[in-house]
Amino acid sequence: MIGRSLSDRHGRGRLADADAIAIVRDALPTQAENLVGVRAEGAEMIAFLVVRADDAAVRVGKALGLELAKGSTVTFGLAGADAERLLGATVALRPAQRAWLAAPCAPRETKVLLLCGGLALVSLVIRDGRVVISTA
Repeated sequence: MIGRSLSDRHGRGRLADADAIAIVRDALPTQAENLVGVRAEGAEMIAFLVVRADDAAVRVGKALGLELAKGSTVTFGLAGADAERLLGATVALRPAQRAWLAAPCAPRETKVLLLCGGLALVSLVIRDGRVVISTA
């Protein structure tokens, strides 16, 4: 553990872009309906996707008032401004990440805050009938 930051040791470091995209792509078959449901609530909503919840994810969930089972994969919605405010106290976010969370989704976009052994901000956009996944 020497030489690693506390956030890296506790699983809340930033996920590599390619890893985040692969994790979301793998979760789509079981979570797509939930992700769409969150987005349908309004452009200000962020889909919080927890994949294979580890101890750090369980702690973050608890800080948000949620009981997550270790190993579970779940999706729930938060207003972007609320996500920015609540997560700012538990997860180190850069100013650009805070702004991304607080800004409404673009048309045909679903914003996803991914927590899976680390953190990533992911955008799902529908183009020509296909899902395009990118990181913010």
